[in-house]
Amino acid sequence: MSSMRQAVLFFEEDSAVPAGSKPLMLETVLSRPILTWVCERLRADGVRRLFAVCGPRFSEEVRGLLPPEAAVSEQWTDLEAFLDTEEPVLVLPRAAFPMEEAGPGFAYAAPGRELRETWRVKMTNSVQGAELVSGWLPVYGPDTVAELEELARRKEPENK
Repeated sequence: MSSMRQAVLFFEEDSAVPAGSKPLMLETVLSRPILTWVCERLRADGVRRLFAVCGPRFSEEVRGLLPPEAAVSEQWTDLEAFLDTEEPVLVLPRAAFPMEEAGPGFAYAAPGRELRETWRVKMTNSVQGAELVSGWLPVYGPDTVAELEELARRKEPENK
């Protein structure tokens, strides 16, 4: 699939995040929210349009980390308008951390209108014509965040 210039990031539903906690994309690795790492990778890859599917409880914090032109909403009509394109859209259906070594897995890309039509019928990751995208490690919970912290610490001397 050609270079992607837009991406959709899905956050946990507000009701699924326990009181006193936050979505995994807002957890920190090396003193920076995962979302910051994600935005840097997306920009480096040429992504210029972002849409974060996020409820109102965390939308202000998410907006503070995303570029100003990014959209943050949980409204289907807003997402539907964003997907009104034939260009490929990268989809991160859950929290993810950019990692070159990560092979293709859960991140995928498909033309925006194809995503829109599939999701209109049934919210599924089984999108015809979608291609798996490598370089994204799924973050399943606090254990994954701790593993990322440890991995990053071990790599630090290599980067200096």
